Amino acid sequence: MTTTPIVYETVHRIAFSELDPFQHVSTGNYARYFADHRMEGLATYAGWDLPTLGSLGFMTWVRRMEIDFIRPVTADQEVSITSFVREFRGPDAMIECTMTDAAGTTVSTCLMVVAHVDGRTRRATDWPDELQALFFEPGD
Repeated sequence: MTTTPIVYETVHRIAFSELDPFQHVSTGNYARYFADHRMEGLATYAGWDLPTLGSLGFMTWVRRMEIDFIRPVTADQEVSITSFVREFRGPDAMIECTMTDAAGTTVSTCLMVVAHVDGRTRRATDWPDELQALFFEPGD
């Protein structure tokens, strides 16, 4: 198994509708940012866009998200999100996500646990080796 993870990166500009009354990004939007980031990354880096996901014979399910709010994010601010699969534990992929501002300062982190689910049985199953390999640099 390879050991250098492929790092996904996306950029998002904060919109007015994403703010709370104090003009900070409202709490619920962070989960959406991190989930949308991973989906965009899967399409870009693994070729798993939405039509392709429906044809793979398996599904992924976000089982858990632990989000740390480190610094406030405000209107019209541009943030970058990076993520990578840290490890696989049976059916779970442990994914580390980091959100930074334009200066590179970490504003939020997230640990996302994503389960591999067999499309036929609808039960969690271990991530197959060939799928795990898609998240690491070849040749390590």
